[in-house]
Amino acid sequence: MLKRFAPLLLATVLVFSASATHNSLADEMPWQGVPGAKGHIVMVGGGPRPDSVMRHILQLSGDNSMLVIPMASATPQQTGDAQAAQFLELGAASAAALVLQSEDLDNTEIAQRIASAKGIWFSGGDQNRLMEALGNGVLLAAVKQAYLDGAVISGTSAGTAVISRSMITGDERFPAEDNNFAVLIENNVVTTPGIGLLNNMIVDQHFVMRSRLNRLISVLIDTPESLAAGIDEATALWIQPDGVAEVLGESQVILLQESGGTDNQQLADSPRLQAARDIRLSVLPPGSRFRITDSEIVDISLPD
Repeated sequence: MLKRFAPLLLATVLVFSASATHNSLADEMPWQGVPGAKGHIVMVGGGPRPDSVMRHILQLSGDNSMLVIPMASATPQQTGDAQAAQFLELGAASAAALVLQSEDLDNTEIAQRIASAKGIWFSGGDQNRLMEALGNGVLLAAVKQAYLDGAVISGTSAGTAVISRSMITGDERFPAEDNNFAVLIENNVVTTPGIGLLNNMIVDQHFVMRSRLNRLISVLIDTPESLAAGIDEATALWIQPDGVAEVLGESQVILLQESGGTDNQQLADSPRLQAARDIRLSVLPPGSRFRITDSEIVDISLPD
C-alpha cells in the first residue's frame, strides 16, 4: 500500500479546526507525558539562546534557581559554568553546574540533588554522551521525579533531543554519499531511549536551519510515536503540565502528525522504501499554541 503525503502547504499553514464537541472530547483525553506530572518542559532548538526564552524558563522554576547538567558537552565544566552564568545574569537566585562522573551513576546523594531541583537545564553537545552520564538508574529516575514534583525540565539541542521516549541519536544506518538523510528508507534513522518525558512525540532540533524534514518524517514512520516536532534554532517549544504547548523565541516549530497508514516496499538489493499517507504538517511561528492529547494535536492557533 503506497502512501501519499497530504499537501505540505508552507505558505498557508495547515491548521486543525476544532468544534465545541471536539474541544469537549479533547479535554477528556490525557496526553502521554509522565502521568501525574506537575512540571513544565521547555525545549530549545539549539543555536542562540534568546534572553526572553531563558527568562521564561527561569520564571517556571519554583525557587528561581537552575541546576545545569552539561554532560552532552565535550567540555562540561566550562559549558556548565558559562550557561549557569547566563541564568545568574538574567536574575536567577542560584545557578550551578552539576558535572557527573562515571562513578556517580548510583550516587543517591546526587540523585536527591537532581530530584529536589526546581529547574533543570541540559546543555547542547552529544545527546548520547548525556544519556550515558544519566544512565538508566537513580539519576534518570531523579530527573523524572523532579518533573513529577513540578520542576521545569529544559535544554538546548542535545538537551532537547533527550526529552523524548525515542531519541534521535544523529546517526544514520544507510548514509548516501555526501548527503545526509537523503532517502526515506526503513530503519535508517538511529534512535535509542531518551529520558521519556514525552511518550507520543519525537523531537528534533536545529530543524529549519539544517533542513531536517527528511529525518523527522523517516523516524516518525519508523517509531511508535504518532507526533513529531522539529524545533528551529533560537526557538523553543514550551509544554505545560496539561499538554498545552506554545512556541517561543525567534523562528518556527514544525509539527508532524501521522494520521494515515504506514507501509514499506522492498526493492531488490536495497533497504525498504518507506511509505506513508496523510501526514499532516503545520508551520508554527512564535506565539502559536496547540494541545497534545493521547493521539493527536488539537486546537492549533496562530498569533494575530
